[in-house]
Amino acid sequence: MKPTKIYQEFEQLAESLEVKIIQEKGNFKGGYCLLEKEKIIVINKLKPMEQRIRALAQAFSRLDISAIYLKPAIRDIIDSEINAA
Repeated sequence: MKPTKIYQEFEQLAESLEVKIIQEKGNFKGGYCLLEKEKIIVINKLKPMEQRIRALAQAFSRLDISAIYLKPAIRDIIDSEINAA
């Protein structure tokens, strides 16, 4: 699966979980946060697509996605982040 397609799958997952993805420029790694009950994932848009996907996978590995259907490739990416932690 191409990186842009993987990224789109993560965007759809975020939408289904009511998580807002924010892409900004800056000197930061990115990740998941909860701000006044709003779930947010901040992504550094200056990073290569593969690093942005990894940041999304790390963020989603912290959320309960067990009841949501994900394409096997997407679940594998998230699971690899869980196992790496």
